[in-house]
Order: sequence, then C-alpha cells, then structure tokens
Amino acid sequence: MKLINKKKAILENMILMFEHLSINSPYANFYRDENCARIESELPITILNRVFDYKAPNDNKNDATRQVQSIIDSYRERGVKCVWHTYSHTQYEIVNETLISNRFILSGIMSGMAVDLEEKTVNQSYVPGLRIVTVHTDEELETFKRVFVAEYGLPDELAHAFTEAFAYDPEGKMQYFLAYLNDVPVGTTMTFSKGEVTGIYMVATLKEFRKRGIGGALVGHALRDMQVAGATLAILQASSMGQTIYRKHGFEELLTINLFI
Repeated sequence: MKLINKKKAILENMILMFEHLSINSPYANFYRDENCARIESELPITILNRVFDYKAPNDNKNDATRQVQSIIDSYRERGVKCVWHTYSHTQYEIVNETLISNRFILSGIMSGMAVDLEEKTVNQSYVPGLRIVTVHTDEELETFKRVFVAEYGLPDELAHAFTEAFAYDPEGKMQYFLAYLNDVPVGTTMTFSKGEVTGIYMVATLKEFRKRGIGGALVGHALRDMQVAGATLAILQASSMGQTIYRKHGFEELLTINLFI
C-alpha cells in the first residue's frame, strides 16, 4: 500500500465530493484553480455556498486580501450566505484577518477524522428491526432525499431543488444507503470514493429515532461496503455530536475545520 497523506485525503475527498454534487445540480457551480476551491449556488442554503480551500498566492498580503474580498463579494452580491473553511494544519492569518474584517464569525468547528481499513475488523452492530439497503431504485432515492433533508426544515420547493444534487452515479463513485427500522425509513448515509480513499457523508437519523444505534449501524455498514470495494482509508468530517459514534469505529481526529459564516 502506498503511503497516503491522511490530512490531505480528508480535504481532497470532501472537495471532490462537492464537485460531484455540483455536476448533478442545475443550481450549483463549482470553481477550482491553484488558489481556491469553492461551490456556489443560487439556492439560499449554506451547504451549497462554501469556500473549501484557499491559498494566498505567493503569500502576498495585498493580493490575498483582494482575492478574498472578491470571493466574499461574489456571494453577497447574490444575496446568499457563504461558509468559509479554514484548517488547523494550514492557517493563513491573511485570510482570517480579511474574514473578520468582513464581519465573518466563527460559527462552528468540525473534526477531520480517518481510519485505516486494510486490516480493520469492522464493528457491525445489531439493532433489532433495522435493515440497511444500498439505494438502487428511483423510489429509494426519493426516500433517501426526504429522510436526509428532513432535518433542514426547508420549504418543499427549496428542498426539492436542493436534493436534485443527489443523483445516481454511473461510475459508482457515489453510493447511497438507506436505513429502515421495522420497514420505516429512518436514516441515511452516502459514500464517495476516489482511488483508495472513501469518504462518509450525510449520516442522518430522523430525530424521533435517535439514540437507538442507527447512526453507528449505518457507519459500520458503509465501512464494510468500502472494504469489499477495496478502499484502504475511510475519512469523514464530524460535528462534536457525531464524534462518539465515529470513535467507536476507530476513527481518529487528525485536524479541525473552522467554519466562518
């Protein structure tokens, strides 16, 4: 096995996953060059309006300040909020200063986590009445969308437009999983694969069915699916609420993700 830079893998898989979502969505555009990777949308939801990675060109403060300001303006001119990611392993004071001067505040912190899969025994917990399936039909995909988006509380029209980003991937990079408890759809997760690295995203359980082990079972199911497909590293980005579940599956925190909004 070749040595994988895990911190880089966490960031790169996330960026590629969002690029893939933008290809599916008629409402989102993805931009990437040597200095910046970002997604923007006419939809007023922050998940599709984000700056994932920015590097100051030649560490020139004036150029960086102008570029950051230009990026911020591109979102504000369309009347949408932007979430700007910064990372514990690549801190750029120029970026932080410019964000703060533009009234951005630190709204949250997530953890970039990873676990090696080559010789791992995956913990697949048993939850009575739980069944997890890979999404294969249009009906299952629509159910996946409905369950995942439930937590957002979006108006129906906006929810429909947002979830158009979730579409079948003929190349198989993206896999959707749906959990049923006693035949009631209650949870989701999605994986995105590139090379030997697979990311876990969109782990969600309907509020009334939480604290029953469903999220952990979904993660275990996804990890086993990755192993069978040949992945050697699993990565994800976790909120503080989800970390306990992921640590039980062997994930370790390798970096923090600062979310400015």
